[in-house]
Amino acid sequence: GFLRMLSEWRNFLLAMLPFLGYLVIFKYYNTLRAITGLDEAIQPNNEILPFLDRLIFQCLPHRVLSTHPNFVLDVLAAIPYLVHFPLPVLFALYLYFNHRRRRHIYAFLWCAGWVNLLAVIVQFLFPTAPPWFADTAVYDENGHFIGSGNNEAGFERLDRIMHLKLFHNIYGASPVKFGAMPSLHVAWPAIILVCRPWISPQFGIFHVIWIAWAAMYSNHHYGIDALAGVTLAIVVNVCMMRIYCPFPPVSIFRPEHDEEGRASRKQGCLPFQV
Repeated sequence: GFLRMLSEWRNFLLAMLPFLGYLVIFKYYNTLRAITGLDEAIQPNNEILPFLDRLIFQCLPHRVLSTHPNFVLDVLAAIPYLVHFPLPVLFALYLYFNHRRRRHIYAFLWCAGWVNLLAVIVQFLFPTAPPWFADTAVYDENGHFIGSGNNEAGFERLDRIMHLKLFHNIYGASPVKFGAMPSLHVAWPAIILVCRPWISPQFGIFHVIWIAWAAMYSNHHYGIDALAGVTLAIVVNVCMMRIYCPFPPVSIFRPEHDEEGRASRKQGCLPFQV
């Protein structure tokens, strides 16, 4: 009845709080950096991410993967990037209309919200340049920035073939120009994976690998950005089980029958046993 609907709305608003915090920082990113003086105190870093990629992979994966670009690979890379935008809504709707998994929707929103919020805080405090910028930026003899390639990076080829500015408009509208690390494009499928994915865990893993490849192939992200996105999703999910979450947590790291038993005993998080 009415009380149940009121409780559901309360849970929904609570679950959305971290994501609302993310939206505020994301939307007013440049304004907040200007007000706090961070836009002058902390300039975007062009060097740390390629250094970490060379240290971990002994190469720059984005350059290796984009050595031989072609139309087929461009389309294969564009698919997960375009799916990225409606992905959280689609997965939330899947949980809502799946009677067996409806109880997981609040934990998913809580996990996704914290991943996004922590990611944008990192990007706010320590902005990092994506590979397309670092590889194309031009400076004068005094070190002053002159220009760089377009935000859409490798997807510019598709825009040119289709005679559209689809990717140009998408990336041109983003207020966060230097938010390479961590990659939220990779983090989103990772969130769905750790929150028990649709279809199967194998497909969930494939989706993460697919968009990680697309992020590097299109020169939008370094390898370390993809690793950071996956790691952040895992850390938040484990913290929901071991530290705090206002809803019964859901995790691929915990047997599903254990989740059902715990959810029936308490509407909160309990310590997770390995």
